[in-house]
Amino acid sequence: MILRITILISVVAAGVLHQGCEPYRIEHRQRPAFYQRASDQELPSEVVLDDGTVMKFSEQLPSRSKPSGESLKDADRIEIRERTSDGAVTLRAFAPEHVLAHAKQCIRQREYQLLWDQLLSVETRSAYLKSGQDYSSFAQFCERNRGDLMEMFNRMGFGFFSSDVVQESIGKNAFRIRLHPSLGAQFKFTEFDVVREPDGLKWLMVR
Repeated sequence: MILRITILISVVAAGVLHQGCEPYRIEHRQRPAFYQRASDQELPSEVVLDDGTVMKFSEQLPSRSKPSGESLKDADRIEIRERTSDGAVTLRAFAPEHVLAHAKQCIRQREYQLLWDQLLSVETRSAYLKSGQDYSSFAQFCERNRGDLMEMFNRMGFGFFSSDVVQESIGKNAFRIRLHPSLGAQFKFTEFDVVREPDGLKWLMVR
C-alpha cells in the first residue's frame, strides 16, 4: 500500500533571518516496483507539484505471499503480472493504475492477444463482436495507434501522482484516468477508462 507521510518543514533564506520562514510540504510515497517495470523510461524519484509540494518516491517491492482475495490490500503482496514456467502470463489488476500499467506494457511489447484475452472488459469485447469486428480489429487498432497510445501511457505513468493526471469515478464500478486539460492539445488520446468486473479491474475504453 502506498504510504503517505506529509512533513511540514520551513526554509529560511540564507543569511536573512528577518525575512521569516517560507513553509512547503514534502510527501514521501512508496511506489510499487511494477511501475518501473511497465515503463520504458526511468521514473523520477522526486516531483514538484504546482503548489510547491515536493513528492519523493521510494520503491515498494512486492512479496510472494499468496492472496486471500481480490482486494487492493492483496495487490501489495503479489505480483500483478505473473509468468509460469511454461511461459503463460497472468495479469491481475486491483487498482486503476494496475490496468494502466498492464496496458502500457502490453502495447509496448505488442502483446495484443494478452490484452484482448485478459485485460479488455467484457463490454468492450462484446462491442467489437456485435459490430462485426474481432480480435484482429482490436490488434490493428493497437498497432495503428501504438505510438499515440504509448505517448499517453508514458505521460500518465510519469505524472500519475501529480496534478497533470486526474483520477475520478464515472459510475458505481468505473473509473477514469485522464490527462489534465492543459495537456490535452499535446496528445491524441487523453482518457483511459477502467471498469470493475468479478475477476478484477479491466480496460473499458480509451479516447
